[in-house]
Amino acid sequence: MVAAPAPELVESALKTVSLSNAAGDSVTVYTFGACITSYVKGGTDVLAVRPDAKLDGSKPISGGIPFCWPQFGPGAIQQHGFARNLDWTVVEQSDSKVVMELTESAYTMDMWPHAFKLQYSVTLEDDRLATDFCVTNTDSKPLSFTGALHTYWSCDDIDKVAIKAPAFAGATYLDKMQSPPADVKSASDTISIGAPVDSVYAGVSGDVVLEGAHASPLTIKNSVGWSDTVVWSPYGDEGMGYKNFVCVESAQAATPVKLEPGEYWTGAMEVVP
Repeated sequence: MVAAPAPELVESALKTVSLSNAAGDSVTVYTFGACITSYVKGGTDVLAVRPDAKLDGSKPISGGIPFCWPQFGPGAIQQHGFARNLDWTVVEQSDSKVVMELTESAYTMDMWPHAFKLQYSVTLEDDRLATDFCVTNTDSKPLSFTGALHTYWSCDDIDKVAIKAPAFAGATYLDKMQSPPADVKSASDTISIGAPVDSVYAGVSGDVVLEGAHASPLTIKNSVGWSDTVVWSPYGDEGMGYKNFVCVESAQAATPVKLEPGEYWTGAMEVVP
């Protein structure tokens, strides 16, 4: 049997935007889903794209930094919402920055009857990747949403990865691997992965550090908006390439954001390798 090519080698008709800086760092962003699929810093790509990912627009991209919006997880509309499987419009672009926009359409209004404007700014700085996500209610009635940046962080071996944040210690998280899902109290500030994990840490945000993924630690900095942290791993699933990624997600999952007409919400996340 001939092995399937890795997703980065598959020809794709989808539009991409490439960012670069003088240090030789680079970022690749698909306008489909406004999905960042690569951030190379010092020769290491800190993002992962699953080997079973589709890069032809037939389904949302499974890897990089996919959007979950206006719904995180299952619910009244499609899993994780529609922002990740629609084409966004580039409204600003330079060598090191791109700004993309998404507004309502007949497709979105049919499943989620609200007018909105999403604006997503991706900036490649000298020492980090900065993202800024703004949701504006352009409707005449209130709207509510949940969401997340469902980020796939690359690693050499998930068994060697430690996810650390002082706020993990003593935090109550929703363990979605239990049936039914149940609240569990965390005893440590460090999370290790040795089994399938799907945990929502409500109110845990700020800096989360990934150690052991590569030679140097990586810091996920949630400075504005994103109030929760979600940790997910399909541990043991060879088809998904579980060994070489872990999802540590910047989220607004536990409590919906409600916006009155004309109001906006911003979520800012930076990646510091």
